[in-house]
Amino acid sequence: MKILKNKIFKFLFKKKSSSKVPKNEENDKNDDINDINVSTNDKTINNKKDDDDIIKQMEKIIENYSKFFTIGKLNKDVIIDYYKKNGNFNTKGIDPYEMSNMFKLFDNCLECGKTNTYKYWCQECNSQRFQKDFSNWTSGNKFIDNFIQRSQLQARNNNEVMEWIPYNRFKDIKFLAQGGFSTVFEAIWLDGAIEKWDYENQQWCRQVHLIDNPDHPDSGIPVVFKSLDNSSDISEDFLYEWETWLKGIHKSMNDTTPFIQIVGITQDPDTLNYMIIMFLAPLGSLKSNLKIKKYNPNDKFTNLFNISRQLNAIHKLDLIHGDFHNGNILFFNYEYGLISDFGLCRPVESVASDDVFGVLPYIAPEVLRGKPYTKAADIYSFGIIMWEMVSGISAFHNITHDLSLSLEICEGFRPKIVKGTMPEYVKLMNRCWNNNPDKRPTADELSKIFEKWSDKFPIELDEEKRKPVPENESEVIYHPEAYYISRKIDYTNKINEILAQNELSDKIEILDDNIDDNDSLENYIIEDDYY
Repeated sequence: MKILKNKIFKFLFKKKSSSKVPKNEENDKNDDINDINVSTNDKTINNKKDDDDIIKQMEKIIENYSKFFTIGKLNKDVIIDYYKKNGNFNTKGIDPYEMSNMFKLFDNCLECGKTNTYKYWCQECNSQRFQKDFSNWTSGNKFIDNFIQRSQLQARNNNEVMEWIPYNRFKDIKFLAQGGFSTVFEAIWLDGAIEKWDYENQQWCRQVHLIDNPDHPDSGIPVVFKSLDNSSDISEDFLYEWETWLKGIHKSMNDTTPFIQIVGITQDPDTLNYMIIMFLAPLGSLKSNLKIKKYNPNDKFTNLFNISRQLNAIHKLDLIHGDFHNGNILFFNYEYGLISDFGLCRPVESVASDDVFGVLPYIAPEVLRGKPYTKAADIYSFGIIMWEMVSGISAFHNITHDLSLSLEICEGFRPKIVKGTMPEYVKLMNRCWNNNPDKRPTADELSKIFEKWSDKFPIELDEEKRKPVPENESEVIYHPEAYYISRKIDYTNKINEILAQNELSDKIEILDDNIDDNDSLENYIIEDDYY
C-alpha cells in the first residue's frame, strides 16, 4: 500500500486578503476586493494590457483561492482567451469549482481527461470508485449507509469524503470527556484519511501520521470519537441534521471558510452506539485555552474573526448552530478555532420541538423563555465567548446553573465587564448579548469588524514571543453545579410565570450604556494602548 505522510493539520487556512485589483480609473475608483465571491465586481482591464498583465490581474483575483490552485502554463492560454472574448473577468458569485472549469485551473484527470474538481481529485471518476465498493461494507443501518454513500458520491475533494470505518481499525482508544448526550474518546486511526487516487497501484493514497509504514507501532492519525447515547437505532430524521450541516460545509468552501471535518462513522461493538469520527484538535477546546488567550490578548481578534466567518457561513445557508459555547470551538493552532458539533447537541431519540438544550450561560434569554432558536441566539452566544476571551474564564463559572441564573439572564444579568477592555470591544459585546434579539449584530457584520481589528492587532505566532500563563496563576474553581455540557434546560414555564407576575414580560431590555445599537463599529478607530 502506498502511504503518504500526514497532512491533516495542514489545513491551508488563509485569511481573506484585502488586496485590491487595479481599477479602471474612469468607472471604478471606489471599488475594492472585499470578498472572493465578488472579487471583480464587473471590473474591466484596460484592453491595451499585454498578456502578461492579464495573467497578473487574474492572479490578483484568485489570491484568496490560492489554497485551491495556482496558475500554470497550461491554463494561461485559456485565461487570456477568456479575457479577450469577454473584455473582463466578471467572477462575481463564482465558487472555486466553477472557476476551475471556467479557467482550467486544476490539472486534468489522468483517467478521463476532464478537469479535476480539486487538486488530484476527479469527482466523476472517484465517485465511480466509491460506488463500486458500496457492496463491500455496511454500517448495519441503512440510513447511515445512505448518508455515507451520498457524501462519497458528492465529494468534490478529499475533505468532503466520509467513510464507514470498522472499529478494529482504531487503537489506543481512551476516554476523553463526557458530554450531555454523548461520550468522547480519543484514538489512533491506523489507516488514515483518503487523500487521492494512486493511478499506478490502483488504490487510495492515505494520510498517515509521521510513519510511512502502517504496521509500525507509531503509525496512524490521532482522532476523536463522539459516541452518541442511545444511537444503536439511529433515525433518518436525526441524520438529516448532519447531512444539512455537511451540505453547509461544502458550500462554505466556496468562500474558503474553514470548517472541522467529519471523516467517518464507526460503531462501538459493546454498546452498539454509533460514533462520529473527527480529527483530534491538538490544542483542545477554547475552554482549555482561555487563560492562554487572556495573556496573549491579540489572539482574540484573529480568533473571533475566523469564528465569526464560520458562523456567517452557517447563517448564510439559513442554518443555525444551536449549541454554541467554548467547548464546541476546537483549536488546531493558535490562530484557528473551528466550530464543531452542529446537529450533535441533542439526544438521538426524538424530542419536543420546544425543548431547550444547551449550556445555560450561552443560551439567549428569548430561548430560555420558550421562543425558537434563531441566528440571533447564536450571536448572543458569540457575545459570551467575546467576554471569555478577555477574562480568561468561563462565564458564570462560580455560580449555580439553575432556575435563578436563568431568570437573571432573562432580566439582563451578564458577566461583569473586565477592567481595561477596550471600549469599542465592550460596545460590540453589549450589542451581541442585548436582551432584544433584533438589536444584535449579524455574523456578517461581526466578521467585517473583526477582520479590521485583526489587521490592526495581529496575532503573535512566534512561539518565543508569545506569553506563557504565569506559574502562579490561580486555578479556576468551578461551582459544583456549574454545568458546561449540553443538557435539557427545563425552566421555561417557571421563568415566564415569574416574569409575568413581575409585569416584566416582553418589556425587559438590558442597559446598553447609551450605546446606539444601530451604530456600525466597522470604521471605529482603536487607540493603540487598548488591548
